[in-house]
Amino acid sequence: MNYYKGNAIYDHINANQLTNFKFCSGNLWQLVYGDNNCVPKLLALVIGANNIEYNAGYTADQIEAFNLLKTFAISCNLPIKVIKFNTDIEIENIKVADDVTNQPNEITLAELRDIFSQNGLPVSNTSTAKYLNDRTSSAYHKWQRGHLGRALTVSDIDLWKLTPTGAVQRIYELKRSYIAIGNWNPYPDDYRNFRLLSALSNQANIRLGIVYNVRKTNPFNDDISNIKVFKVNFLKIPHIKLVGIYNTDGFFSL
Repeated sequence: MNYYKGNAIYDHINANQLTNFKFCSGNLWQLVYGDNNCVPKLLALVIGANNIEYNAGYTADQIEAFNLLKTFAISCNLPIKVIKFNTDIEIENIKVADDVTNQPNEITLAELRDIFSQNGLPVSNTSTAKYLNDRTSSAYHKWQRGHLGRALTVSDIDLWKLTPTGAVQRIYELKRSYIAIGNWNPYPDDYRNFRLLSALSNQANIRLGIVYNVRKTNPFNDDISNIKVFKVNFLKIPHIKLVGIYNTDGFFSL
């Protein structure tokens, strides 16, 4: 199962072999969990795996994604987990490790909630205020929405930009809709997610941006000929500021 399909920005990166951009797709998420004040508390690489993959080791893509997320764990002094769930069944158990070099332990979902709580996350048996992604559908994310609680904040990292030496330069939150590029602005409903990512970015001393492009479904057109870019920093006013609108090459050269 692939939950993200037809992302033109990802397709452009792959087609042009832009090695200074990294992202996760399919059954792979780089997640940031925070408390009710949007303070980062825990990082997690979450992997959806079929029966065979669930009992196998980690792939090269999964290891790369974990190590990239681990740069935040080190620079921000945050705990990090790698979590693997079975996509072929309604999950009851889940595999958890502190690193992709360690043998994971299989634990219950209740024990996973305890791990979240022990790391300063306010978990409860109520629904989270916002689903991770409206187009994401998986047993883990259904469980997350239903059992971690409304006081929790969580966001995934959509896109990384690296320096020529491989250091993290900035991360981006990707947004798409049918709204004309000149009229779109970040939605207030997403501000808690932006605050969480901004706090993480500030701790790591890197930049955070929001990237928007028009995507229409009838007929389908994921258009990245024009890309709108905002910079985000909740330590400054305004918290979100327009950088500009760029053509495809202009954005990837920023």
